[in-house]
Amino acid sequence: MSVDLMRPDDIALLKQTSREVRRVIRGAVAFGGLNENGKVRITAVSGAEHRTLTSIVLAPSRGLGGRSWQIGKPLSVEDYATADEITHDFDSQILGEGIVSLAVAPIIVRQRMRGLLYLGTRSPSRSPDAAGFLESQARRIAHELNIRDQVDDRLRLLRAAESAERTAPADLGQIHARLREIAHRVPDPLIAAELRELAAPAKPTDGHGAADGLTARQVDTLALVGLGLKNAEIAARLGLSVPTVKGYLRQAMARMHAPTRQAAVVEARRRGLLP
Repeated sequence: MSVDLMRPDDIALLKQTSREVRRVIRGAVAFGGLNENGKVRITAVSGAEHRTLTSIVLAPSRGLGGRSWQIGKPLSVEDYATADEITHDFDSQILGEGIVSLAVAPIIVRQRMRGLLYLGTRSPSRSPDAAGFLESQARRIAHELNIRDQVDDRLRLLRAAESAERTAPADLGQIHARLREIAHRVPDPLIAAELRELAAPAKPTDGHGAADGLTARQVDTLALVGLGLKNAEIAARLGLSVPTVKGYLRQAMARMHAPTRQAAVVEARRRGLLP
């Protein structure tokens, strides 16, 4: 069975939390969605009278949730209809539910925005603890997603180790890149250090994380270039922005005296920095 099939359903976790929010905040409408490919589609709804909330698809800066996404902090408005600090892209869905007061909390895992959790009431909110409770539930989801991510990473690492002896030499680059990618995302510094040691370059480092002129982050990026990934895919794998990935590639190309990214990979392999 694949690691993805073994993982519990993340949307089911969001739905369960939405029901819990509504159980505690009587008469509320609780809803949310997870970040997939830079968009958040509302997939979990509790307490709605209509089905229109599931038509909401958010991006950064759109609506109250988009602002929360941008700044990485919870936000709320007491009177949604008259709030002038948001874009009102989703008025038909929100006001169609009769929602007056709206709060949203981002679900952040390892500094990445993984989803949004909302709480709407059909009258002005009279509970000062409602926003705090919503934020605590978003943190609880983030904690659970983080645990699931780490379990997935360790299972994939174990399976890669178990099959390493049967793996063709051409696949060693993929294992090397995957080990460095996991090390980049694992929050535990000891586990990350062990993973980097497994994926260590053949040549010794200078003691400061640089190997033959390349930093660890530049090696991470080149390893994924060697697998044929594009900048946006590398950014998603390593939890970086696309401009940051481009910066690492420019620096690596300069240090490898390579005119192209592929030439930098070839030179890094020649120097023993990549398999």
